Amino acid sequence: MLTTSAWKPFPRYMAEPEVEDLNEDVTPSEHDLIVRYTIIGIFVILATAALYLTKVIALPITAGIIFGLVLGPAVDALVRRSVPQHLAAAIVVLAFLSVIVSAIMVLAVPVAGWSDQGPAMVAALKTKLAGIFVMMDDAKAAIGSLMGKSGDELSVSQGNPLLDLAMSSSAIAGGMLIFVATVYFWLATRRHLKARALRLCLGRGARKSAGAFFQEIESRVARYFALVTLINLGMGLLTMGIAWLAGLPYPVFWGALAFVLNYLAFIGPIIVTVTIFAGALIDAPSVLAALWPAAAYFVIHLIEGNAITPVYVGSRLTVSPFLVFIGFIFWLWLWGPVGAVLSTPILLVAMVAQEEFARYRAAQAEEQAPAPA
Repeated sequence: MLTTSAWKPFPRYMAEPEVEDLNEDVTPSEHDLIVRYTIIGIFVILATAALYLTKVIALPITAGIIFGLVLGPAVDALVRRSVPQHLAAAIVVLAFLSVIVSAIMVLAVPVAGWSDQGPAMVAALKTKLAGIFVMMDDAKAAIGSLMGKSGDELSVSQGNPLLDLAMSSSAIAGGMLIFVATVYFWLATRRHLKARALRLCLGRGARKSAGAFFQEIESRVARYFALVTLINLGMGLLTMGIAWLAGLPYPVFWGALAFVLNYLAFIGPIIVTVTIFAGALIDAPSVLAALWPAAAYFVIHLIEGNAITPVYVGSRLTVSPFLVFIGFIFWLWLWGPVGAVLSTPILLVAMVAQEEFARYRAAQAEEQAPAPA
């Protein structure tokens, strides 16, 4: 026999408590919080629009500041040896440009050679993967019929941010000039800029927090790029060895490609894997024979991304993979491939700023706390 308790309403369907006063106004603290987050949201939207509209100028300036943070310790080492600040900045910038020009000269012949192999790679893909392409066409036609469109009308993508490199030669030259000038002037005047920024901070605690912020920014970004560059260099050397064992022409080209594209999180190694597979298909007798170099590279990348990089980069430079992915997608959309490379350093700067601001607020709270009786 059922008791009366069995007929009680299920908690999910219980009536909600009545609101005592529907005309109660928002408290001042709640109003201030709403206004604060509204202002932050408006600022983020306007800042994103400004960065997008001023991409031609904002991108090289941001890249110059990031690389200035990376090259800052080298300038400090020369200044400690009694080299003037401006001269030390000029020496470091010239050395940096010399490394880039030397790399371009070394890779000019392999890049030119593989650029001529493009049609052969496409032809090999069409010939040896004809069955897969037929399946893709059938799937495209099936999707088009479901959407009420023919296969010719169906367009999967109207544009690809990875291929959005349609910049004129004058714009590229202007961007490079702005980049080099930003790096030099940042390195030559960063001490004066830091001193002036600290003078704007009212109070000893604010100046101390700002000074710690600048120092932590330089050390973290420089350490991040140094470690990532060493890891990418190792990936380039291993990829060059794989290309040599596979009999691919110009192994240096494949090593350089793996080195550069490894800075692009998530999609860079995928591009290298597909490119190695396409290059091996030109002379490989079968698809399986062309598959092992790409598979070997991808396995090495998995080991590097899941074991080597987390260990050597360290916990202080470790960022949430979700935040890295969101930042990567956002800056890739906003500024293209260069923005994708700068996404993690920009995220590091934001993290350090948040940590220093929280530390400053904690210190202020301790100072304002009443002394124990």
